[in-house]
Amino acid sequence: MTASDATPRLPDASMGSTARHRTSRLVLVLSIVARMPQGLAPLAVVLLAQERTGSIAAAGLAGGAWAIGSAVSQPLWGGFAGRGQAHRIEAATSVSQGGLLLLLAFGPWEAGTALVVLAAVGGLLAAPTSPISRTLWPQLARDQHDLDALYALDATWQEMVFIAGPALVGVLVAVSGPDAALLAAAICGAPGGIAFAWVVRPLWRQRPATESRIALTTALKSLAGPYAALCVMALGLGLVEVGVPAVAILEQNRAASGWLLALWSLGSLVGGLAASRVRWRRGPAERWPLLLAAVTLGTGTVVVGWHFGLGWLGFTLFLSGLALAPSLAAGYGVIGDRAAVGRRTDAFAWTTTFLLLGFGGGAAIGGVLADISPTWAFAAGTVVTALAVVIAALNARTHAG
Repeated sequence: MTASDATPRLPDASMGSTARHRTSRLVLVLSIVARMPQGLAPLAVVLLAQERTGSIAAAGLAGGAWAIGSAVSQPLWGGFAGRGQAHRIEAATSVSQGGLLLLLAFGPWEAGTALVVLAAVGGLLAAPTSPISRTLWPQLARDQHDLDALYALDATWQEMVFIAGPALVGVLVAVSGPDAALLAAAICGAPGGIAFAWVVRPLWRQRPATESRIALTTALKSLAGPYAALCVMALGLGLVEVGVPAVAILEQNRAASGWLLALWSLGSLVGGLAASRVRWRRGPAERWPLLLAAVTLGTGTVVVGWHFGLGWLGFTLFLSGLALAPSLAAGYGVIGDRAAVGRRTDAFAWTTTFLLLGFGGGAAIGGVLADISPTWAFAAGTVVTALAVVIAALNARTHAG
């Protein structure tokens, strides 16, 4: 058996329904704790670089370096995790990133170059928590409804990481500075990653699997359609997110951007929790275009809503967010269904990379468009999300045929 012939499986095939339920919820909770640095560290690194150097440009470079490192880290570490080393990779990267966060916070770093390099390394050490947990859901789910619920809860609580993380950073920075926020990220990430690795270890066993011998390029090629839809969807989200602070600036209320984006994420939270309770009659591939169409429709209301004031913008952002987590969950379901069993962790790792690339590209393009008018950014987000609907629908039809 080669090193790549490894797939996760339950340690006891006779594990009952109740045991599966408890185990899946424990894995979910610990995975969210281990993912907290994703919500805390990026903003904290930007604020630390700005405070240390006094340069907004250096802060932007540090934030970009962290994002690039994170995008590279997931397929890198996810590949090793998928070869039967999940618990070791999770623990090693979590502890290493925690140590680097402490080094950033308490080291004598004043030069922008040093901070940018350390930020890149910090992002590169991001643990593959998300692909590991998503790889386990098909093994831990009691039935298809439970599997759909696990993907929905995963996407929903991931959203909470991005809501609570920046908010907590704001509080900690106001009280004690960016170094306190980095310390909090290390405290959550390292112990959380170790605990997650400890729970994952007995769930991950090597066994022969023909699918494991499929070349990575072949395995990923079969997922090109879902990856394209997710990346384009994220591109649309990035466009919208940049348009929101542009509106707040025009309204001479910069602070409003925080609660406006929070309403958007709150809509996603509500939609994700509701989706986890639904017994879907359609499979993930069939319902994904419909959910993306709902995201498109919601984004379209934002194009109009912002012209009537911040209150209406907040309301339309909440509506737009309702289908976000369910759409992501359906996308994860498609990836999980189509990925070769032995390459499932790799598949989910690359999912994170494509989402980050799409979101980053949307933010970059959105900045240019929002400088002309927020309407341009929101309208572009609507058009791009509509393109994601087309890609998902064509992919579903091709796969069904």
